[in-house]
Amino acid sequence: MPNPDILTEIPPISGQDCFVVFDRYKREFCFPVHIHKEYELNLVCGARGATRIVGDSVREISDRDLVLITGSYLEHAWLNGNFSKNADVHEVCVQFSPDLFESGFIDKKQFYPIKKMFEYARRGIAFSEETVSRVEPIVENLIRSEDRFDSVLNFLMLLNCLARESDYHILAQRSVSIENNVNYDMPRIQKVMQFLNDNFHRDISIAEVKALVNMSEPTFRRFIKRHSGKSFVNLLNDIRLGAASRMLIENPTKNVSEIAYKCGFNNLSNFNRIFKKGKGLTPSPFKTFYTQKKISV
Repeated sequence: MPNPDILTEIPPISGQDCFVVFDRYKREFCFPVHIHKEYELNLVCGARGATRIVGDSVREISDRDLVLITGSYLEHAWLNGNFSKNADVHEVCVQFSPDLFESGFIDKKQFYPIKKMFEYARRGIAFSEETVSRVEPIVENLIRSEDRFDSVLNFLMLLNCLARESDYHILAQRSVSIENNVNYDMPRIQKVMQFLNDNFHRDISIAEVKALVNMSEPTFRRFIKRHSGKSFVNLLNDIRLGAASRMLIENPTKNVSEIAYKCGFNNLSNFNRIFKKGKGLTPSPFKTFYTQKKISV
């Protein structure tokens, strides 16, 4: 189970996205140590001396740092450390859902190297600067491509190139329990999750949801906790925060209060408080941070 003291990030990936790419320039690292279920490939250039945390691995990075993380509960962050805050840091972050490679796709023999890389990356893997040099043109193509299908091809090419590299090392040394107990194929939890995702924009009572699965309230609360690791209220808030974060990024001109109400939050100050607790930032700085450049494919 995840550490409750570690921020659980809810990346703004919709169910229709293959992946999202964040291409941004900055002069400091401000996002705290966090976890998320989405896979992440993070390239940081120009931040020599910054601190990279992946599980129990804490290291200063060089000029170019490329890390792949596929562990759902593997805490990670890039912090200021000893790098010069006057430096222009270029960060490219690719986030994608594990679901992208379901239905046996990843088990095909052509994808064996990628599957093996994903397994190693449950503890985080860092690639050499030589590897970064070799894949940088593919990363640039991924950022610049205006054709969505070409972007997917570049994405798969990037994964294939990295999977065939031998010059990398595993970061977290301790054994990390990274798999959640959530099984959304179970009919009852699937029914609950579908209902919450379809109705998060309005008031939802626990009585209404427990009736869907014919459970008493105490049994239902235990059921939700066992399958999500969260209380019913926190699970619903996470779904609402995920929707709100996507709206903030995809509709940057929209008023924060309007987005809050559309996502089921009836009180703006409560929305700001819950958003900061869940995302590490209040809505307005979050929107600025993520909309410097975002590409959804």
